[in-house]
Amino acid sequence: MTIIADATALILLAKITLLETFIDRNKVIIPETVLKEVLKGKEKNRIDSMLLEKLSNERKLNIQTPSEQTKINIKKLINLKKGELDVISLAYKTNNIILSDDKKCINAAKVFGISFITTPDVVIIMYNKKVITKNKAILSIDKLEEYGWYSKDIIKNHRRKIK
Repeated sequence: MTIIADATALILLAKITLLETFIDRNKVIIPETVLKEVLKGKEKNRIDSMLLEKLSNERKLNIQTPSEQTKINIKKLINLKKGELDVISLAYKTNNIILSDDKKCINAAKVFGISFITTPDVVIIMYNKKVITKNKAILSIDKLEEYGWYSKDIIKNHRRKIK
């Protein structure tokens, strides 16, 4: 599966120790702006930044830049910031799925008919495919509750999906 990911989702996957497994099992595309955004964390010695840099250096990530014209056209319709604008622009008119936890990015995906998943969805997908254990899935959702900005309902609904 080809996934176009934004910075927050990559950081959260790193924090719950699923980023490498996720990238090994999917073709992951990230805009150059997203890579730069995440790598800013190196200044603060953030492990997620260092891990993403390592994966980029190992060429496990496909770094792309969307066309300026596509970005201009999308920006006319929806006010998005750098990384999210580039994610939507790369996914526009493709069958690729967006991985984002950003509300504006998700709303833009809905407007343009782009499929999307969130980080909690990734946990459930990996659990259902038996890539991770039940305990790892529960622990990951617990950590996402701590690190992310999810409503109690979202966390509760994803916990229910772990049987």
